[in-house]
Amino acid sequence: MENQRTPPPKELTTPDAVPEPKRTSLVGYRPGDLRLGKTDVLWDLGDIPCVSLECFKLAALPPLCEHIDIAKIKDSLQANPKGWIQDAERWAAFKNESTVSCISQEKDFEPFSNIFNAVVREASKATNTPAKLTFASRPAASPISERFNAILPHAYLLLVDKKSIDAEVNKEDHAQNSNPDSWDDIVVSFELEKGNGDAERKDNDKQVVWSLYHIMRNDPCRRATFGVPIENTKLRFWFTCRAVTLVSKTFDFFSEPEHLIYFFCSLAFASDHELGWDPTIRRVCVGDKTQYDITVTTDEGKVLVYETTRVISNFGADALIGRGTRIFEVYLKSHDGKPVKDAEPAVLKDWWRDSDRDCEDRILEQIFADLRNHKGIEQADEARKYFLTVLAAGNVMVDGKIDGTDSLLRMFNLPTDCTWYPLPADELQQPIPTRTGVGRVPSFPWVVISAKRSQVDHRTHCRLVFKEVGYPIYEFRRLDTMFETLQDAHKALQLLHSVGWVHRDVSPGNILRVGKLGKLADLEYAKRLDSHVHEVRTGTLGFMACEVVAQDYLFHELASVIFNDDDQSNEDIEINERLEVNKDPEIPFKFNPLHDMESIWWIQVWILYYHVDRQGGQPSSEQTKCFHKLFPAWLDPPIEALLGYMKIHALPTSFQRVAPSVASMHVELRKAYFVSEKSLPPAYTDALADLHTVFTEHLALAVELSRGVSLFGPSAKCSQYEDTSSEIRDRKLPKV
Repeated sequence: MENQRTPPPKELTTPDAVPEPKRTSLVGYRPGDLRLGKTDVLWDLGDIPCVSLECFKLAALPPLCEHIDIAKIKDSLQANPKGWIQDAERWAAFKNESTVSCISQEKDFEPFSNIFNAVVREASKATNTPAKLTFASRPAASPISERFNAILPHAYLLLVDKKSIDAEVNKEDHAQNSNPDSWDDIVVSFELEKGNGDAERKDNDKQVVWSLYHIMRNDPCRRATFGVPIENTKLRFWFTCRAVTLVSKTFDFFSEPEHLIYFFCSLAFASDHELGWDPTIRRVCVGDKTQYDITVTTDEGKVLVYETTRVISNFGADALIGRGTRIFEVYLKSHDGKPVKDAEPAVLKDWWRDSDRDCEDRILEQIFADLRNHKGIEQADEARKYFLTVLAAGNVMVDGKIDGTDSLLRMFNLPTDCTWYPLPADELQQPIPTRTGVGRVPSFPWVVISAKRSQVDHRTHCRLVFKEVGYPIYEFRRLDTMFETLQDAHKALQLLHSVGWVHRDVSPGNILRVGKLGKLADLEYAKRLDSHVHEVRTGTLGFMACEVVAQDYLFHELASVIFNDDDQSNEDIEINERLEVNKDPEIPFKFNPLHDMESIWWIQVWILYYHVDRQGGQPSSEQTKCFHKLFPAWLDPPIEALLGYMKIHALPTSFQRVAPSVASMHVELRKAYFVSEKSLPPAYTDALADLHTVFTEHLALAVELSRGVSLFGPSAKCSQYEDTSSEIRDRKLPKV
């Protein structure tokens, strides 16, 4: 969503985009309600670029194999009475003018199967090769999937040479499922409605989009996929990758059969990577479980293969358009395909970055270079301990080229005559503002949702391997461990700020602990303060600075605010009457270091107000009330909470010892905002230096005051306390 202010003069920088959360990244999406899940996916996509059939063929479909002539195939099929009824001008596979058989969905697709087979037989005469795909219709049972999916596609094209494997989880699914096919082998999903009205179209589109979505979120080996909804004799083509979802104009495949012939021919003889598979990820079976061999080609040209042992995080793949981030714990393999002897576990991150954005390893090196220039070599080397160590990094290489959505789409951009295809948004519901109250850490990034754009924002596929297997701060069950880790994260932030950098996404998921040291991770969105590119970024749900949520300076010309303490009235502070938001279009909003500092404070507040101090305990009603005030509805900047005061007495008794230190940081943070925003743009340099000093002192005090204090989620049923010797719980999965 674009910022609605008047564009600033050219010499001024452009403001950050107004943040909108992808609903598939909200905590409320995660319980798995299929109906709500479909709604969330449709909401995130918004209106879809609708392009001509010729444009779709050029951009989304693989190029035709040499010697395939669509006109000749059409003429040959129409000359054969078994393929085409001349008088009726329709496919002979259909017994009447409609696709409706009134028998079963499986029977409905027999004509399509016959047409596909007839087309590829003719095309094979030209290519002298068999088709790589086969047509199947088994609508009574869902294909096998590692991740549950109740959608039953009516039909599909799938690989003859299968990518799926018979891991134990799939064997169990086979035993309970009459469908022998796997989602891992499906190239195109088909849906059929026997009418051609608006209701049928909407239902078909929802089903097709969900199939596209399931393939992209479920299969790490997939870069793109296709779909075809059919209403009677009309159909259209769908395509999706990590940069865009496209739909073609609808056409009648009786009166314009050449388009369907082209579709079948382009896909049936294409290579696997042209069909959307990633040849650098290979699914393997290890100990009756599905794992992946992942190739990393470094920027220096070195080729390394890592075998996964488990998924650390894959919620980034839940958004159909976006980074598609997946993180694995891996071991390096030798050239003979065996694990390297005595190899230590590492972490592999696979994602699709904005094509004009630097990769995270280069951002880190830029930061260290600035530290060397400003602080000296010794301090720069010392700073490395607060960040992850990159072992290997590079763009993914496919077919000898850097893998990106531009190559998938053959450098396609939206044509000037592009229209917008509305998804069935009339049934969309407002998302439930489910945050941490359901027992999940609100660590999902806010991103700019799909909007009507004049161009495709292409992405580049890349991989990073980190040396350290870190554990996120929210995995710990000792309060002093959390504050110790926050201490180190604050030191990392202080180093960034000292050389003119901001992180822009400080959250519990990005603060890790390795051994006894905290590290600040995920610097993909870090940038220099004097940089004027990539202003479109906000932060992480629940931990964003209020000004970042509001996209405005909230403390400028703020009337005198009463800083209440815990001994004063519990009545709410009426902030809105005294808050005059900056409305000057000449002063665009910019992220600054105070916003990073506020995120550190919000993490501490979440730790104290979400958790309880005994196993199986529940928060008091007052603590719960405070929690929801501090973390309000999903789109509201919690400015009243920031300008109010901390109700320390609502916390568990053992937490009350450390809460005054957090409250002191709170007060100094607000003062820093007030001082900085006496004029605009904010002059925060002196206030920031003072604030870092306060945070350093009070985080150290918080560590001492929280010694021996355990903490649990309100519904936690842990069987043991955290091992004080190892500092972490072995049963927890690491995350970066």
